[in-house]
Amino acid sequence: MDCALSIDWSTVPAVRVDGLEAGRMVLDIAQGRPVRLVSATGISGLAGAGWWAGLQEVWAAQAPGPFQALLDCADLPGLVLSALRAGCTDIAFTPGPATPDGVLTRLTSLAEAHGARLHPAPLLTTEVCWRRNRGATLKQYLTQHIDFKTM
Repeated sequence: MDCALSIDWSTVPAVRVDGLEAGRMVLDIAQGRPVRLVSATGISGLAGAGWWAGLQEVWAAQAPGPFQALLDCADLPGLVLSALRAGCTDIAFTPGPATPDGVLTRLTSLAEAHGARLHPAPLLTTEVCWRRNRGATLKQYLTQHIDFKTM
């Protein structure tokens, strides 16, 4: 998506999603407006980065507008490396107090070499309980809480 390159993603609404259907619902609610689909923090350590890369591909084939699928790797450089190998294009990394000097710079360079981008984790993310609130009630909640007014 060429228009996606000119979007300031830090200003775009972010929603934490837990899988394929949750992402589809958010993209449907966005109705073609830019939106960020954000993974649970560090989930690729459990589910694997390939899982997120696969979701990103499916969403890209079905999305009515620009979106960013942001895999949140917390403060774990190894998860960032796995995400790059899996083909994830947008990765959140938040250096922690134990992160050695220079790691962020090296990870950023590696991401660029893979055609990916490293981002800080979104400060504001719409959090929902996907397991308990599937369906119409959740769609109504998200419609009311995702702020597209600034777009």
